[in-house]
Amino acid sequence: MLPFKHSGRVKYSEFMSRAMMWAMRDIDVSPDVVMPVPLSYRRLFHRGYNQAMLLAAPIARAFGVGVDSDSVRREHRTDMGHKNFAQRAENIRGVFRVIKPDKIKGKKILLVDDVMTTGATFAELYKVLKKAGATEVYGVTFCRVVRAI
Repeated sequence: MLPFKHSGRVKYSEFMSRAMMWAMRDIDVSPDVVMPVPLSYRRLFHRGYNQAMLLAAPIARAFGVGVDSDSVRREHRTDMGHKNFAQRAENIRGVFRVIKPDKIKGKKILLVDDVMTTGATFAELYKVLKKAGATEVYGVTFCRVVRAI
């Protein structure tokens, strides 16, 4: 996972997106649009690519819909890699802004990301997209991080 996200090993994206589609095979999801979780411009510049976008494109093709990567903007905040649930929720609050509400209103949206740790990012995007008029919001990730007890 880390080589894909931080070391430019983008060749893994096709396999990862296929695994994500396979995981959704029994779920009745029929999105109007697929939306990668946005990166801030600063993080996009530093990394050189949005890993969620690389995963979203093949998924959108499989559903026969478009990818919307420009309706929501994300402002830069500190990295959430070592934050707990409460810190993540606070760090992500207010970070997303819908800038093209006409592309959101009345749509069923499938959010795509590489990793979910606490769900704070999806929860915040869900609130913002529903407030902008999305009828349904789903989310899919390649992996889910869980803490051992």
